[in-house]
Amino acid sequence: MQHDTVVTELIRRPLADIAQELAALRADKARLQDEVDGLNALMPELHTLRKENVERRKALGFFIRQTEFIPRVDSVRLSGPRTQELPSDIIAAILDALVAVSPPYEHKPDIVLGPRSPWMDHIRFQKGLTLVCKAWWEPATRVLYNRVVLRRMGQITAFARTLSETNVGYDFARHVKHIALHDCAILNPFSDVVLEDLRFVLRRCTAVQSFTVAPHMSYSSGMWRLPGSSLDIGWMSQESLRSLVRKGPIANLRHLELPLDRKSRLAIVELYHILFETKQLLSLKLELLDFRTPPEDDVELSTLPTLSLPLLCELQFSTRCEIFTDWVTSSCKMPNLRSLTLTKSDSIPLSFLEAHGGRLTYINCNNFDSQLPNSNHLTDLRSLAETCPMVEHLVVCHAFDVVEVLFVLHRARQPLLHLRYLDIWLTESWRGPVVTQEKLVDSFARYDKYHRKSGAKREKFPVLGTNARYLSYYGHTDLPRICHPAALSGDDEVRTVRVHDACIVQTLWLVQEKEGDVWPGHPESDDQSNDSDFVPESEDEDTTSWISDDASDNSAEADSGLDDGSEDTHDTWTEDQVLKGLSCKALPEQWDAETINSDMFPGEGPSRSER
Repeated sequence: MQHDTVVTELIRRPLADIAQELAALRADKARLQDEVDGLNALMPELHTLRKENVERRKALGFFIRQTEFIPRVDSVRLSGPRTQELPSDIIAAILDALVAVSPPYEHKPDIVLGPRSPWMDHIRFQKGLTLVCKAWWEPATRVLYNRVVLRRMGQITAFARTLSETNVGYDFARHVKHIALHDCAILNPFSDVVLEDLRFVLRRCTAVQSFTVAPHMSYSSGMWRLPGSSLDIGWMSQESLRSLVRKGPIANLRHLELPLDRKSRLAIVELYHILFETKQLLSLKLELLDFRTPPEDDVELSTLPTLSLPLLCELQFSTRCEIFTDWVTSSCKMPNLRSLTLTKSDSIPLSFLEAHGGRLTYINCNNFDSQLPNSNHLTDLRSLAETCPMVEHLVVCHAFDVVEVLFVLHRARQPLLHLRYLDIWLTESWRGPVVTQEKLVDSFARYDKYHRKSGAKREKFPVLGTNARYLSYYGHTDLPRICHPAALSGDDEVRTVRVHDACIVQTLWLVQEKEGDVWPGHPESDDQSNDSDFVPESEDEDTTSWISDDASDNSAEADSGLDDGSEDTHDTWTEDQVLKGLSCKALPEQWDAETINSDMFPGEGPSRSER
């Protein structure tokens, strides 16, 4: 039918029109044939170029692997919108996501680890973001100044000078949310000047939500008392710290971590005045420190009014400070307390739990100083259900086996109806039986067999199941929440996470360090010759520029969200691959006394171009 239509159309058309169209089609055919011939002539050359390109890529890859050098490519133009065209809030979201990849507990900011530590690499990465382009400078600066760690007294003065500059036309202080003094040693000749600079920093940084003071090893070890020592310890007393934060953003603080004199009543009075001015405090952590204060017989704590901390949900302290334990038990109100961590504690304060344990869901008891099992912790567990009926996650120490804890809980007068997770710290010098998953399962089987005749079916802990673990890494007190049991989705899954630069392996029944896994440049690393890029040629950068040390080890938001079972970015390995050759012991801390000289102080503050 179609053929007849075409024939009919051709019959009706004049012959001249048909001849003209035929000539045009022949011309198009000839032109297309010429183009095909030209392309065929180029094919050998194109094949040669492709071959050369493959060889060039292989050579470039070999060059990069051998030299670890990445050449610059200035002539490449990226497709799509340029970074200058992206809104600043989108750039800020991208940078926040990049920084969020590294949680606060991942890296250790100790000075003794040197300039090639993973923490310093992270800081150099943040500083490098400010140099990408002009559009990135403001949001990258916002990320860089979010957390500030001051590790040397010269950095305090440099940071104060940075914030006091009026000709830069930019307010850096408004971006500072977290300030930490980590391993910072202050010499007596300079203490007045440095502390005045620190007061200025806290006055300017009105948006600070977290303030942390982690004492230097020379203070906690007592080296400051040696004859001829010029270290000043008085600046860390509660009286001095109160003067520091009194005119600062104390009302906005959500996380506070301070050293506490274990034998001073006056320290409790000053701490009371500090806490009285906090209106939004969520987390309080106190570390024991011996100031060797004289007797204070005239200080009476009973005259202090009752302190109310309505929003406080996390508390960490040591019962060895009996003065604080008695005061916080009888003179404080903490209606929303959910988390309790007892460090360096020989027993569980039952009177404290009676006063404040009604809403506790997490209790962590650890005492790494003592190397022998202590029955006080386990004996106190018998009264735990009466004082803390809502506890869900219990962490105990100094137990020989899981079955020992189960029997103690069975003898309790009341059941722990909400207990879901049980963790046991293994002492660093553990000499008990080798812990295996089979023995842990056997502990529950022995308990069930022993109580089968009495008809007891775990009525004292009905929802616990077999959710028990051993903990053998001691570098972070929040390890049970960082490696929360809910982070594992399956029984056979193995989760790895970085905690203070150590690779921590989490399985269903054990949390421990992966042996032999250290970063290049670590004192225990075999590869001491691995030089990382962008390492400063001298220590001047780390001495005088605060932004060479920029991450806080604590934040209220991070700490408050550790126990929700959320899963961090991690690698998943097979259990046989990870646990092969592991032993239950912790990596010993690499401590050393900091050598301090006057050359560190004072240095020039960082210029705007350096930021």
